[in-house]
Amino acid sequence: MGLKLSVKIGDVTNLSDARYAAGMGVDYIGFNIDTESDNNVTAQKFNEITNWISGVGIIGEIGANSPTNKEEYPSYITESTDITQLREESVLRIKAKELSFNEISKLLESGSNVLFFILDLSTSQIESDITELTELCAKWPIYISADFNNEILEKIVGDVKPKGIEIKGGIEDQPGFKDYDGIADVLEWLEEDE
Repeated sequence: MGLKLSVKIGDVTNLSDARYAAGMGVDYIGFNIDTESDNNVTAQKFNEITNWISGVGIIGEIGANSPTNKEEYPSYITESTDITQLREESVLRIKAKELSFNEISKLLESGSNVLFFILDLSTSQIESDITELTELCAKWPIYISADFNNEILEKIVGDVKPKGIEIKGGIEDQPGFKDYDGIADVLEWLEEDE
């Protein structure tokens, strides 16, 4: 069974989230390798987790602080908020909650050679500016990152039609013990009907 949209799960810090996401059919799994992040995944942990999963794109989420030991990580797609750090097989994250759609459009144009964009949006932006968002998603390969509920997912799938969405992983209580409620709710809603 497939999903109605492409999905990236970000901020993955543990094997449980990675295996669950891969099993549910997500397209990309992101690991935060920003050295200053609370969700930082070391090269050793990155390798341990990615050796157990297959069939998904692996994304190294850099943020502001790129690791100095990049050679210790296996091959991955780069995700950053800094346009100067990007190459063709990269993802540009745009923190768009405080931006107008005109400002967002200019940023999309400046990063036009990336694999796709991730727009961090508020639910009120999605609800109030659905026409502008739909136009951007028709023009650019965009993943939307927001606090999702069924009503917002219905608008995104039915009206906006982005390339995909991003949901966030969470901290594991202890190895093998994980509450998937937030992730599972979104992924189960996105499952295609048979």
